Amino acid sequence: MSAPQTFRTSPGSYFGLCGTFCVPAAFLAWAVLFAGRSDLSHPLLFFIALPAAAAAWLAYFRLRIDDWGIEYRDLFGGSFRVAYSEIVSLKSHRVPGRYSAQVWLLYLHDGRQLRVNLKPFPRAVYGLLCERVRCAA
Repeated sequence: MSAPQTFRTSPGSYFGLCGTFCVPAAFLAWAVLFAGRSDLSHPLLFFIALPAAAAAWLAYFRLRIDDWGIEYRDLFGGSFRVAYSEIVSLKSHRVPGRYSAQVWLLYLHDGRQLRVNLKPFPRAVYGLLCERVRCAA
């Protein structure tokens, strides 16, 4: 039996998302502090709250892999725990469109498809899942 592994959001995800949301706050803070634009203090509070909300959202992601199966948690997709014996395969799909995205789906024997967002996790997670679950590119 191997020890269960729990993965949380990678630091790069925090840096990318929260850093992007900090840019407008930095410009507004400059305008409030150095240009004397006190009328921008309320929008500044909003733009300070954006990175805080993004960090809270990213902190909620969790993926636990053990000998029995997979436990996954995200803010909008819900949570699930599924045994390896229930999984047919893990497949990645590219969603076409203006902003194309990578989507990973767990296909189960009962016909269900469970969406797993692997983007916020370290890259090694996909390889580990492929070792445990039959993967198709």
